[in-house]
Amino acid sequence: MVSLSTNPKILLCTPFLRHQDDYFDVSDEAIYDMPKVSTPRHGSLGLRFIKQNVPEVEILEFPTWNEYVAKLREGWDVVGFSFHNIELDEITRMIEEARFHNIPELWAGNYGALDDRIPSIVDRVFIGPAEDAVAQSFGYRISRDEIEHPVLISKILLRPGNIPIMNIGILYTHFGCPSKCTYCQSTTFNKKCYPVNLESIERVLRYYKKRGINFIIPLDETFGALPDFSDKITELFARYKFNWWAQTRVEVALRKVDEWYERGLRMLAIGVESMNQNTLDSLNKRQKVEEVIEFTQRTDKMRYLARMLYYQLGFPNMTAEETVWDAVRVSKLSYEIATVGVITPHPQTPLWNELDSQYGIVDRTNRHWNNATLVWKHPHITPPQMKELREVVVRILNKPYGLFRMAKKMFRPKSPTSAWNDMILGPAQSFFVDSQKQRFLPKFMHSRAGSKNISA
Repeated sequence: MVSLSTNPKILLCTPFLRHQDDYFDVSDEAIYDMPKVSTPRHGSLGLRFIKQNVPEVEILEFPTWNEYVAKLREGWDVVGFSFHNIELDEITRMIEEARFHNIPELWAGNYGALDDRIPSIVDRVFIGPAEDAVAQSFGYRISRDEIEHPVLISKILLRPGNIPIMNIGILYTHFGCPSKCTYCQSTTFNKKCYPVNLESIERVLRYYKKRGINFIIPLDETFGALPDFSDKITELFARYKFNWWAQTRVEVALRKVDEWYERGLRMLAIGVESMNQNTLDSLNKRQKVEEVIEFTQRTDKMRYLARMLYYQLGFPNMTAEETVWDAVRVSKLSYEIATVGVITPHPQTPLWNELDSQYGIVDRTNRHWNNATLVWKHPHITPPQMKELREVVVRILNKPYGLFRMAKKMFRPKSPTSAWNDMILGPAQSFFVDSQKQRFLPKFMHSRAGSKNISA
């Protein structure tokens, strides 16, 4: 690590765009008929958090390759990279280019930094939220209760045609997750679970509302993991009359779904994973099949609530035939839409150690770490068979026109006002609000003078 100046030039980047239409397909392969929905790769929530709290840094979100190279030519003391495992090829190329431009120090962060190959190609690795660590480069500290929420607007497009249909306000209300599922990197990445500053969240919600945004998505791994804090958040949603979507664990949903529904919940995603109790126990999921059935029965009666389930296949204790029968059982839950993934042992998770020691991780091709490809030696199923099996399961769990059934519930008007806001005003304003533009609100609760100066 090099010695930085007292006022260093720091650039933080995401991976570059591989092509002009490099978007996140929201519906993925869950919806196999047209239309589908997608969201452009415009904003990085992680980098926006750092920039909101450490305004001295500069961030570069999803540039083209030429934009990235031109930025390097401006000269920097540090260039950092925020990425996931699947993007390691792009990041490696960006790192090589930064070295060519004689950048003194390179950083790596986000879940991709957990890869065991990263420490050998960068100078510093950040695991977990990095606001305080980056602030120290400028001589001050940021405590956990000082972390302010940034603005991040995501545009939803209808394909084909990439037609804007709505803008979504993105939130991330707390760091970490108290659950310890063996396949999830969250526990490794965030050692503790703690909330984002509540007043800053309310300020962002007011900003969204003034710009005609009516739908909010908290991207927390488990919304409601901090019960008292999430109660305050949902009270804000109700106060500002937002409709909102979230993902959580089924036992949390059983406690809170009725209250959340009254406070504007319109879509809830649940990690069902499997209807085989032995399989759930092997993942340390701490979830009962009976809970999933109870949740389904309760929410069947909620006419404004769409439900998404996450399902995984490729468990070592299940053959392809057993997986198909399990998927048939799950399909009887009649959720509006399902996302189907293949068990993937991400770096530094218990599942990585378990599958590598017992079966062997045989594919380190970065683009294959997409939760849709078998990258370890399954005892019963080959990678080509797994690809076919996933296609079969997707069709079992998702019926044609699933997007319409989902939209019918989420956008069913409760009143003439909600019909105007959700079906006319919101889509119209999505044409005029630039979701790519970076927006940062003035730091308001904890000024530089109020933060701890490390040189004091």
